[in-house]
Amino acid sequence: MSLWLTTEDEKRIVRARLQSCRNGCQSHSIPLRLQPLRGRQTSGAKAQQKVQVCSAWLKPCPDDGLGPSPYRAENLFSGEQQRGIALLAVLWLAVALSAMALATSYLVRTEIEAARNQIEAHQSYFLARGGIEAAIDSIVRSAAATPVAPETDAPRPEFLPGQRWLRYEFHGGRCAVEVVPENAKLNVNLAPAEQLAALFRALGLSPAESADLAAAIVDWRSPRVSEAGSVFDAFYAGLPRSSKARHAALEHIEELLPVKGMSREMFFGRLEERPEGGWRRRPPLTDLLTTEATASAVNPNYALYEVLLALPGWDEAAATSVIAVREATPFESWNEVQSAAPFAVAAGGIASLTLAQGPVYTLTATCSVPDSAARRSVRALVEIAPNQPLYHQIHGWWDNWPFAHEPPPASQSLRAGEQAGRMNSERESRGRS
Repeated sequence: MSLWLTTEDEKRIVRARLQSCRNGCQSHSIPLRLQPLRGRQTSGAKAQQKVQVCSAWLKPCPDDGLGPSPYRAENLFSGEQQRGIALLAVLWLAVALSAMALATSYLVRTEIEAARNQIEAHQSYFLARGGIEAAIDSIVRSAAATPVAPETDAPRPEFLPGQRWLRYEFHGGRCAVEVVPENAKLNVNLAPAEQLAALFRALGLSPAESADLAAAIVDWRSPRVSEAGSVFDAFYAGLPRSSKARHAALEHIEELLPVKGMSREMFFGRLEERPEGGWRRRPPLTDLLTTEATASAVNPNYALYEVLLALPGWDEAAATSVIAVREATPFESWNEVQSAAPFAVAAGGIASLTLAQGPVYTLTATCSVPDSAARRSVRALVEIAPNQPLYHQIHGWWDNWPFAHEPPPASQSLRAGEQAGRMNSERESRGRS
């Protein structure tokens, strides 16, 4: 029989027990091996020593004063010395399985959240499409509605002249639609160079850069005057990818991108730091310029601050005053406009204004589902015309529009719409009387 011992102390204890068990015992020759390190077996003659073991070694020994012996055969070969290692292995296995379970649960939760966000984004997108259709229906019914006397209880049209926001509560979410007629913008094909330069100065360009960009746009939209061309034609021909100027009226605002001096950040709206802190985005040119032939004058109920600054005789004070007044009550007459901006109107600025509504509108719908941060915006260029099928025609469509304006609180837009409706009713009553 071979006994594997691990230390010198164990060897000495075994020898002491062998010497105490000699009374009437039959000796056995057992090679005693010393193993300095657990789990490793040493080789060589020095690692093996023979000791005399009596038959009582295999049985309980008499009391030798050395205490219970863990080195008896039944103890040495029972596996008690291996129980600690098994426990550590089980603990490490449990830790590994717990880590795998946590990682799996995190991945599953992440995938579920991603799938939920994707579903909510698609729901918001189709809600925005429905918002565009609902806004078109409201404008069409408003244009076809008969005047309603204020003392009657007949339902009022949802859209009223001067109203900028329409709100809809759908079954799956809510939607806010911004309504802007195209005559709230400058006509890029008709605006003089001085007016375009004033617009670009309001957008942050220097006077020299504004004048150069305005001159380049005028050259781009004007017919060619000679075969030699202009300095701008020479510039376009000398580019690494040479091109030619359009020399005709623009059909889409995106045609301004190749114009000399036009940058993408100017076209899509640059980010600027506010003096009081934070950032703001300048409006894109699609909100300031239009190619629609119907826009020969600007509607002060909808024009942005930069467009008002570009009008002849208008300054920052006049533009700020007009915006503050129209947010409370849309303009219904020229007297109201003159009272809001007297100096601008006196300087001849009223000649470039109109209070007419359409018939071409830019509709931007921003929708979301309840308890979700996902939002989607859709923009459409729509012409409201009784001679068209379904009384309207869509000239342009942009999915996932990135420059949608933040809608005001629902209470504010509701009060503005109610006040506009009350003023329209009063004006219609005066006209009948």
